[in-house]
Amino acid sequence: MITFQSGRKMLLKLTILALLCTIVSKSAWMINAAWAQSAAAQAAPVAPAQRSMPVTNWDSTPPPPTVCKPDPLLGTGETKILLDLRARAHQLDERSAALDRKQLLVDAASRALATQIDGLKAVQARLTALSVQASAHDEARWQSLVSMYQAMQPADAARIFDKLDMDVLLGVLRRMNDRKAAPILAAMSPDRAREATERMAGVAPTLNLTSTSQ
Repeated sequence: MITFQSGRKMLLKLTILALLCTIVSKSAWMINAAWAQSAAAQAAPVAPAQRSMPVTNWDSTPPPPTVCKPDPLLGTGETKILLDLRARAHQLDERSAALDRKQLLVDAASRALATQIDGLKAVQARLTALSVQASAHDEARWQSLVSMYQAMQPADAARIFDKLDMDVLLGVLRRMNDRKAAPILAAMSPDRAREATERMAGVAPTLNLTSTSQ
């Protein structure tokens, strides 16, 4: 009984050992096959990359430039508004330029007018000075005549006044002292004295001849 059991154990061990040998043998064969395939793959020459063939059926003319097409989302109404705004802006620019040119002309005309006004003011001042000078000269002449007639005897002066031009007579009488003019008028012819008095009444107070007539 003990011998049979020992034989069975021995047979079992041998079977296990045989199986292990078989497994090891297959594993070694698979490893060798894998190494062989790897070595063959590394030793094989690498095929050159295939070059792309040039395309010979293309036209040598370059493609036309890209044309900007109107935005299909932009409607006709929006396009018209944009065009109107652009035209309006152009009109405003032209109007602004025209106004600038007109302003330049106005400024030039204003400067020329100011120069002319200054010239006219200078001429006016000169004429005023000459007028004052002439008036002073004329007044000096009148005063010389007045002094001469006032120094004369009333009868002598009256004879001259009767024949003197009325405008000259009035100029002298208006500048004479009333006390000097009264006796001269009294000695003049009545018609001449009356005419002179009436003419003087329009521009100066009437001479009081009452005391002289007395």
